Formats: sequence, structure tokens, C-alpha cells
Amino acid sequence: MKRLIFILTMCLMATIANAQKNMEISSLFKSKERSRYGFSAAIIEGKSLKKYDLTLFKSVTTTKGMWFDELEGMVENDSKAAIDKECGYINGKLYYGFYQFKPENGKYRYIFYRNSSLRDDEPDEVTIVYMEGYPTLEELKKMFR
Repeated sequence: MKRLIFILTMCLMATIANAQKNMEISSLFKSKERSRYGFSAAIIEGKSLKKYDLTLFKSVTTTKGMWFDELEGMVENDSKAAIDKECGYINGKLYYGFYQFKPENGKYRYIFYRNSSLRDDEPDEVTIVYMEGYPTLEELKKMFR
């Protein structure tokens, strides 16, 4: 029984890691990369996400302006595979983006990006969020507004 639980746990961990493996942003959630970019990070799984119908929530934020353009490029490259998106630009720079990707294992996958440094009334920071779960993009936007 212990062996079966171990095998199931390893399969679950591989599925979670695999879901975003083809995305450029996946490197941002590795601890080595987070320290390189000066990120603060949050990774949430389990019961606390149930009310949002999500199964995984990963977020990274940096105030290191020297990385902002590189991060925007990563998100824009990943966004090419999005099946639905909503974006806003300020002076030709990506201010925000909601991206929905093809479901894997019955779960939708999302990237949310925001570069608040483009507005004078907001802090100089970039935030990237990766989420997996069952709500549609419209449902997510309603939850987080």
C-alpha cells in the first residue's frame, strides 16, 4: 500500500510539473531562477483553492526593473499558444494579460501578467501568475476583480 501511495504521489507531482514544462515562464518557479530575478514567490495547492475551483496557483513578483523586458518577452512567447486572451498595453508595452491555454488532464491552464511600473500611480513591479483548474477565463476574471 505504501508503494502504491508513493507511485501515485510521484505521478501527481510529474503531472503538475509537466503542465507548464513547455512554457518559458516555468523556469521562473524554480528556486534558483527566483533568486536570480529577485522574486518573491507563492505556490498554493490544495484545500485553500477549492472555493476558486483551482488546483494550482503559482505567483512570482519582482521589483528588479532590469528584468521587466525579459519577463514580458517570456509571457509574450508563451501567449502564442493561448486559446483565449485579453491584453492591455501602455506606450507599446504589455501592461496586463490574461491567457488561457488548451486544457490538460481536464484542467484549464492560465497565465496572468501585470507590469504595474507602466503607471505612475502604481508600484514598480511585475507579477506573473500561473493557475490550473476548472473555471473558464471569464469566471476567473470575475473572481479576481
